Amino acid sequence: SMYISKKALRKHFDPGEYPHETYLLCELHWGESPRFWQHWVRNDSCNNCHAEKYFLEEIFEPRSYNICHMSWYLSWSPCVDCCNVIRNFLEKHPNVIIDIRVARPYYRNIKKTCSALRELKKLQRVNYLASISPDYNYCWETFIQPGVNYYFSPKNFESEIQRNHSRLEGMLKVSTL
Repeated sequence: SMYISKKALRKHFDPGEYPHETYLLCELHWGESPRFWQHWVRNDSCNNCHAEKYFLEEIFEPRSYNICHMSWYLSWSPCVDCCNVIRNFLEKHPNVIIDIRVARPYYRNIKKTCSALRELKKLQRVNYLASISPDYNYCWETFIQPGVNYYFSPKNFESEIQRNHSRLEGMLKVSTL
């Protein structure tokens, strides 16, 4: 389905929560077309496959050599392995640009994770990695089926969004120690 449940969006993208799964919401545009394709995935626990890897290896289908622009809204920042998968994918697909926005940093105290994220951020075809939190209202309007009535206010997230933003910025800085 192209729509995620309102409960899953609320639970997995609330920056103050710490769920055990990663969700990836994606919008994909080919070339200059105003039309876009949307999809969402989560970790495939049966195959022990993270959402980023699962999307790139099992869902994404190259359809042309036009520029492909993906916007990803991730509930967690990519782990070391997923950073490598994304980097390898971009090497094989020079026509793809990925905007990555995250709700919270993953294992922010592990040096390998910080280093992998810094390397990923250096790539010219990866944008917004330093931004914490997707545009919650936009995600709500785009990835929840129209007509679903459920009160949602991201205003309650502001302090946690700022805290997570500072954490991610710290991860992306090169340590001088």
